[in-house]
Amino acid sequence: MSSLTLDQLILLLPELLLLLVAIIIMLLPKKAHNFAWALAAVALAVDTLMCAALWGIEADIMGGAYRMDNFAVFAKVMLLAMGCINIIGSHDFTETLPKAREYYALLVVAMLGLIIIPSATDFITLTIGFELASIATYTLPMIDSNNPRGKEAALKYYLMGAFSSAVIIYGLSLLYGFTGSLDIMAAAEVIAVLGVHPLPALAYVLLLVGFGYKMAMVPMHMWAADTYEGASEATTGFISGVTQKGAFIVAMKLVLVTFVFWSPVSALLLGVLCAVTMTVGNVMALQQNDVKRMLAYSSVAHAGNIPVGIAVGSVMGVAGSFLHIWAHALMTIGAFFALRLVAKHKGGTTLSHFRGLAKQLPWVSAALMLILLSYGGVPPLLGFWGKMLMVVSAIGRGGWYTVLAVILVLNSALSLVYYARVIREMYTKPVEVELIMTPKKGFCSDCWAIWLTVALLLVMGLLPNMLTELASAAAVALW
Repeated sequence: MSSLTLDQLILLLPELLLLLVAIIIMLLPKKAHNFAWALAAVALAVDTLMCAALWGIEADIMGGAYRMDNFAVFAKVMLLAMGCINIIGSHDFTETLPKAREYYALLVVAMLGLIIIPSATDFITLTIGFELASIATYTLPMIDSNNPRGKEAALKYYLMGAFSSAVIIYGLSLLYGFTGSLDIMAAAEVIAVLGVHPLPALAYVLLLVGFGYKMAMVPMHMWAADTYEGASEATTGFISGVTQKGAFIVAMKLVLVTFVFWSPVSALLLGVLCAVTMTVGNVMALQQNDVKRMLAYSSVAHAGNIPVGIAVGSVMGVAGSFLHIWAHALMTIGAFFALRLVAKHKGGTTLSHFRGLAKQLPWVSAALMLILLSYGGVPPLLGFWGKMLMVVSAIGRGGWYTVLAVILVLNSALSLVYYARVIREMYTKPVEVELIMTPKKGFCSDCWAIWLTVALLLVMGLLPNMLTELASAAAVALW
């Protein structure tokens, strides 16, 4: 492996900065909660700008094991921006948390792993980045000692995560054994030349199962609802809105490049998994009375929406998946911080707690309404454009892809039923549960996170052409 030059080292500054910040946070005094929060938030904001400045650069680093291109830059900016918003919103949550320092250190380490993923060009680097992000988040659900359900949520998350990691590594080992290469593109070329063979087919199934657990796709979704419901809202927002998105980036790099062009059957299998996941997720969400659990199953449904563009395998399809990752990350972070405020001021998150909420917490209700409409794919919010690109690209391919597009549209319509139910409870029903505490005046980190996500959903939704061009440029860099 060639030694690093100064120019290459500059390209690694975002990763090095996060590593340094994580170490500094762990060395801080235990009571330095505010400084740890500010340092983590500023570091991720600076990292986002540093990565954005690398747009248009193409360079191989560390002997080709690490690559900087438009795909890597777009994915890193997206992940870092979402992580930064989540950390901004976490201030009030960690204000009374005994392990606030460890919480922010874990978030920064997880972000370090996540931004390694888009630049990884071989199986080892990819696995290191993905596992670094996963391991750093396993303990987050139980970090709040005042949450009685946190330990159960953490245990389920850890056990399912460990199992899926083992399955993924086994699948990658089969790929390496069959192709004789750790490089993703080299392995894809060998598979394309040798054609259909049982060994890469088995590896593909194992990778779908492993990453299906990480993405919470049916039938590997059983951990998601209990973990999301049991963890604190800030933690759930990070797991679902940020960490989980790393699995979709891996799917783009690994499943799409290596398998989807190898055999139409592999795309069909992924398409069937998408259709089943979005349908089961929406049907389960319809039956929920707790809004937090409802959004957990909604995330399962969206885990079926996002890979549709990957199954289609076109530039437009992948761009649509990228936009929907952006949208779902923003919606999830904003929604769970809104739920945190509702639980804090009304004592719970069942539908009865939302009745008459518009009269008690009008600004939170307005923000949550916009987020829920974006969840349902209502234009011009950002949640609409990713789905539209995936539907158009699927119809353009014809055949069974058209059926997949129809299923996606029908499921989006179905999801509006339970999103509209929450909006109806907030705006048309009388108050059933009174406020147990009045909203505090002054700085509210939850409110900042909520309105940052709403602002981005609106602004990015009003600029679809620019965002589509950037996402398409990132998609082209995959091949």
